[in-house]
Amino acid sequence: MSMRVSIVGMGRTGTRAAQRLLAAEPDIALTLYDIEPGRCEDFRGSATLATSAREALEESDTIVLALPREREIDRTLERFSDGNVTAPVAGKLIVDLEPPCAERARSLDQAIVAAGGRYTCAPLRAAPEARD
Repeated sequence: MSMRVSIVGMGRTGTRAAQRLLAAEPDIALTLYDIEPGRCEDFRGSATLATSAREALEESDTIVLALPREREIDRTLERFSDGNVTAPVAGKLIVDLEPPCAERARSLDQAIVAAGGRYTCAPLRAAPEARD
């Protein structure tokens, strides 16, 4: 069975993550979502293009968040004023490529764990040749 991974947020970070995953694991079951659907088009045929963040969350066991603002993370995880995550994250690993500050990341971790998921921060660094 191939890995099932969804990436939410297809700006520069999400696009690089998708490219790297497809290069490393061509048989991966990759699902992509962005609020601007056109950002996912380059991956049509290589990945499933979700029509909502919820669909992307439901499709995979590992969810990669490549979202630049905490507000977008909260919307994706359906985390509202009470701080609880109501999106379907039970049994899933949430990997945050652009995590908020440490205090807010701890709060997000606690909310995801309370919803039955796991959370980790793994900022995507540029390749050495890209920094030169």
